[in-house]
Amino acid sequence: MKLTAELALSQVKRNKKRTTGTIFATVLATALLTAVMCLVTSGMEMLKIFTGSSHSDYRAAYNSILIIPAALLGLLIAFMSVTVISNIYESSANKRLSEFGVLKCVGATKKQIKETVIYESIWISIIAIPIGMIVGTFLGYISVLIAGRYVYRFNELSKNIVMRPVIFSLSFHISIWTYIFAAVFASVIVLISARKPAKNSGKITAIECIKGVSGNAIRNVAVKEKKSVEMLFGYEGILGYTNLKRNKTGYKSSVRALTLSIILILLTGSFVKQSDGIVSWMNSIGTDMVVTYASIADYKKVESTDKEETIIKKPIPYETAEIISKRLKAYKGGLNVLGRGYDSGTYKTVSDESVMTDELRAVKHVVDENGEMNTTVMVYDSQTYNKLCAEAGVPVGSNILINCYRYNDNGRINHIKPFKDSIKKVTLTDAYGETKELEIHGVINENVFVSDDLMKNAIPSIMQEPVYIIVPDGEFRFFDWYSKPHDYEDYTQYARKVLNDYYPILTEDPYVDQGYTVRISRADQIVKVMNIAIVLAEVLLIGLIILLIVMGFVSAISTLSTNIRLRKREFAVLKSVGMTTKSLEKMLYSESIICIIKSVFGGTIVGIILPWLINLSIRKVFPVRYELPIASLVIGLVIVSVLLIFITKVEIKGFRKQNIIEDIRMDVM
Repeated sequence: MKLTAELALSQVKRNKKRTTGTIFATVLATALLTAVMCLVTSGMEMLKIFTGSSHSDYRAAYNSILIIPAALLGLLIAFMSVTVISNIYESSANKRLSEFGVLKCVGATKKQIKETVIYESIWISIIAIPIGMIVGTFLGYISVLIAGRYVYRFNELSKNIVMRPVIFSLSFHISIWTYIFAAVFASVIVLISARKPAKNSGKITAIECIKGVSGNAIRNVAVKEKKSVEMLFGYEGILGYTNLKRNKTGYKSSVRALTLSIILILLTGSFVKQSDGIVSWMNSIGTDMVVTYASIADYKKVESTDKEETIIKKPIPYETAEIISKRLKAYKGGLNVLGRGYDSGTYKTVSDESVMTDELRAVKHVVDENGEMNTTVMVYDSQTYNKLCAEAGVPVGSNILINCYRYNDNGRINHIKPFKDSIKKVTLTDAYGETKELEIHGVINENVFVSDDLMKNAIPSIMQEPVYIIVPDGEFRFFDWYSKPHDYEDYTQYARKVLNDYYPILTEDPYVDQGYTVRISRADQIVKVMNIAIVLAEVLLIGLIILLIVMGFVSAISTLSTNIRLRKREFAVLKSVGMTTKSLEKMLYSESIICIIKSVFGGTIVGIILPWLINLSIRKVFPVRYELPIASLVIGLVIVSVLLIFITKVEIKGFRKQNIIEDIRMDVM
C-alpha cells in the first residue's frame, strides 16, 4: 500500500467525528441517487409490461418521460452533494494543516499531499457507498410502495374513464445497472468534491501549514466599516464583520450550504403553491358525465405553402353523432344531453382588421406570419343547436360566430370581445392555401347559458383559439356528450353499449391503432387522474428535497463548528489584550447573524427567481401565476437562524475555559 494511502487511512480511523460526518453526507448522496435509480428501473419495468414487446416505439417514448426527470433530479443531487461534501473535505483539510506541514518538512511533495486527501475520499467511498446503496434501496422500495398506491388509485379511476381500462402495475424492481450507475456516479461526486481541497492543500507552504495559519488566516485586506453593523452589534459586531470580510473562506462553505437550503425550501413552497393552483383550477370543471369520441390525427407539411396539414384518420360525421345523441337522450325514458363536436386543425381565418376589435389586435401572436388566425369549427346536437340559433336570433341552418374570447394570458384568464358586431363573413383557408367565404348569420357575445347547469358547456370555458364558428353539420375530429344522470355507473354501462355499436373495440391493441379513442367518465374523475400525477410528483419531490436540505444542514454544522474551533488562537490573543468572554461571545453571535443575513438574502433572491422562471412555462398551459411562498420563507429563516445560533452557542461553551497562554504558545511553536 502506498504511504499516502496509509496516511489517509490513518486519518480516517483517528478522526472519527470528522469521518462520521463525511460518511453520513456520502451515504445520503449515494442513497438519494440509488433511490432515484430504483424508481426509474421500477417505472421502466412497469412500462415494459404495459406496452408489451411489440410496442418498442411507445416504450421508448414512455421511457423518455422517466429518464428526463430522473436526469434532472440526478443533477440536482449531484450539485448539492458536491457542494456539501466539498465543504466537509475543505474543513477537514484546514484541520490537518499542521500535519501537512510536518509531511512537507520531511520531504513530502505537493502531489503526495494532494494524494493524501484524494485517498481519504477513496477510503470514505469504500465505506460509505455500499452503505448508501443499501439505504437507497430501502428508500427506493418505500418510494415505489408510495407511488404504487397512487398507481393503484389511477387504475381504479381509469375503469370509470375509458372503455378499455388502462392497467398499470408498479412493483419494486432493480437491476445490476441500478447499483453500477449509482456507485459510479457517487464515486465521481466524491472525487470531484475532494479535488479542490486536495489541490489547495498541496499549494500551502510548510511554514504556513505548521503554524496553521493558511487555511483560516485573516488576510491584510482593507475593509470599509459598516455603520449599520456598528449600530446593531456595537464594536464587537465591527470585529465580527471585519473577520468575515478578511476570512471569507472560513464562512463561505457554511453560507453556501445554507443558501442552497433556503433555495430548496423556497423551491418546495413554490412548487406546492403552483401545483395547488393547477389542481384548484382543474377542480372547477364540474361533475358532468362526459362521453368523448376523439379521432387520431397525423400531421404533414405541405411543400407548396410550407403549412402543416392535419389529417384526421376517422372523423365522426354529424349524422352519426346525432344518432348517438338521440340514443343517449333515450336513457331510461329521457335524459337531457348536450352534444358538442369540434375541429381545430383544418381551417384558419384570414385576418381582416376592419372587423377586428382593438382588444384582439392587442393580443400578441394571435395573427401568425401568414396573416391567419387559428380557428375552431363547432357543431351541436340538433336540440342544442336550435337553442343557440334562437339565442342568436337566426333561423336553423345558420352559421353563428361565438364573439367572446376567454384565454390564458400568461397565467391570468383574460376575457375580450374579438370582433365587431357588424361582422358578416369570414374567409377560411386550409393548409393548401385554398380559401372559401363563410357567411356569419348571427353572433353570440357571451355565454348566456351560465344559469343552465348543462347548457353552460355549450361554449368552452377556456378558448384556445380566437375564432369559434358554429355550423349546422360536417365531419369533426372530436365530439363530447354532456349529461347529468342520477345513476352514473348505470349510465356508463348504457353509454358503453351505445358507443360500442358505432366505435367498437376491434382488437386487443390500444385505441390509437384503431384510429380513434373513446372515453366515458365524469369530468371530475378525469381531473382526479391528473391530480394523482401532480400529488405523486409533489410527494416524491418534497421527500427528496427534505433529504437534500438535511445534507446541507450537516455541511453547515460541520464547517461552522470547525471554523470556530480553528480560531481558538485568535480568541486567546483577543482575551490577552483585554476582550472579555462576553464581548467575544457577542462577536461570534454577530458573525452568525451576518451569515444568516447573507444566506437568507442570497437564497431568497435565487429561490424567488428560479421558481418564477419555471412558472413562465407553466403559465402558458395553466392559468396559474407565481406567488411568493411567504410561509416557506419564514420557515427557512427560522430554521437557519435557530441552527446557526445553536451551533454558535454550543461552540462558545467549548472555549469558555480556554487556557490563553497555552493557545498563544501553540501559534509560535
